[in-house]
Amino acid sequence: MAELLFIAPLELTQGTLVGGNVDPDKYEPIMLGVQDKVIQEMLGTELYDKIIADKIADTLTGDYLKIYTDFVKPVTKYETCAEFITLSPYVLNNGGLFKNNPDKAVQVEREEKTTLSEWHHSQAMMYVDRFIKWIELNKVNIPEYKNIQDEVDASSKQNLNSGWYFND
Repeated sequence: MAELLFIAPLELTQGTLVGGNVDPDKYEPIMLGVQDKVIQEMLGTELYDKIIADKIADTLTGDYLKIYTDFVKPVTKYETCAEFITLSPYVLNNGGLFKNNPDKAVQVEREEKTTLSEWHHSQAMMYVDRFIKWIELNKVNIPEYKNIQDEVDASSKQNLNSGWYFND
């Protein structure tokens, strides 16, 4: 894909349920969505854009590198997995929408799938909560971080697929 992904496929498969043999084309669109709707909301547009620009230029340092390494990557990893768990069995192609069911495999019950997705989501939200606490102490060093800017309100509640929210 031409767009910047905050984590590599290997990083997603380490420590999550996503197997190493899963085609990245299956989860990269989900990852890009997480970056847009979760990470950008968490950071605000200006800081989000700065981190992308610095990552592309390979100039991430200091607090920006800390934000990327300690908060952006883990949130991207766990929230992508949480969303992929619910979407992974489905394939939409020219023939319609299908649910993949390999031979001799047992479909996971909806409740169990929800539990697994929520566990990964809670891991992501733990890092969002840590970021909110960290940025409150360090925002003086990060001029790009503003609570409200453009269409993004970084001070808003994070409310994602599990129904949990974290308020700063």
